[in-house]
Amino acid sequence: MSVNIDYDRCRGCEFCYRECPADVFTWDKEKDLPIIARQNECWHCGICVLECPEDAMLHTLPPQCWNDTNKRFLANIGGKKSP
Repeated sequence: MSVNIDYDRCRGCEFCYRECPADVFTWDKEKDLPIIARQNECWHCGICVLECPEDAMLHTLPPQCWNDTNKRFLANIGGKKSP
């Protein structure tokens, strides 16, 4: 599982930090930005990606989480990022 933050886009809105049900993020008070502190605790729910108004979150599922439908979908979109 990989969750990444594009800090060039992140504006520190706190949505990912507040909404994550797995409590993956901590808050850097000096920089006023989220930090991914517990990557291995991620539930792969994608809430952080959906809630981010700046599209600063990148969420990648490991292959063991993919089912045949997801594999076909990913093959069809060719790795394009959604708007």
